[in-house]
Amino acid sequence: MSQLQQAQLANMGAMAQPDAVLTRLEERFEKLRSTLVADHPGQWALLIDRGSRLVPLLQVLDDEWDAIRAGYADPAVRRFCVKPILEADPELMVNSLGARH
Repeated sequence: MSQLQQAQLANMGAMAQPDAVLTRLEERFEKLRSTLVADHPGQWALLIDRGSRLVPLLQVLDDEWDAIRAGYADPAVRRFCVKPILEADPELMVNSLGARH
């Protein structure tokens, strides 16, 4: 097996593991979803992780790109997640070039 193939396998294994920070941000959003849908339907939630064990911060913005910019604008933000405030997440289609099925 080539070094490239070994590296690709190692990356696939790493990608298979759930991301703890993203999981925490998603869980926070799910806890707040019904309230957010009632108060801010159609807007965008910016969930912010600053690297601590504290509850992720949340901002609500009118535009997806405003939410993304806000996430990048704060130098204290380590990771963030932007989600539409809807009753259910939209289905996503993901294609991967060169994937083997």
